[in-house]
Amino acid sequence: MSGETAIMVAISPLTLVDMALVAWRSLAMVDRLCRLYGLELGYASRLRLFRNVLHNMAFAGASELATEASMDMLSLDLASRLSARAGQGLATGLLSARLGLRAQRLCRPVPFTADEQPKIADLRQDLWRQIKRLDKETAPQRR
Repeated sequence: MSGETAIMVAISPLTLVDMALVAWRSLAMVDRLCRLYGLELGYASRLRLFRNVLHNMAFAGASELATEASMDMLSLDLASRLSARAGQGLATGLLSARLGLRAQRLCRPVPFTADEQPKIADLRQDLWRQIKRLDKETAPQRR
């Protein structure tokens, strides 16, 4: 789900849309993880995860504004704009993945062993592959 969030943020041109996408996808991810583990999060755990969702939304909005301002100041071409959007999507996707890992730790009845523990580096590689695949699929359309 963090890969889908990354791609949506990379494609979306509007700040408020990015923030809404991050909130929607993050809350849906937390709810889905709770259903998969068959647990209902308590008030404190849900509040802690919601605070992380708000941080992710703020990051998505701030990075969108910073990207737009820098692209306008530097008069970047289309390739540079697409690269900046891909980077923004990747960063937002990683924050979403971190949120998912936190939700998993809260919902999981048995803690991860050292071998089972999901690594953010593995998630980063998967996110990067998804964004590169999207770029390859849209490359013929841009020409």
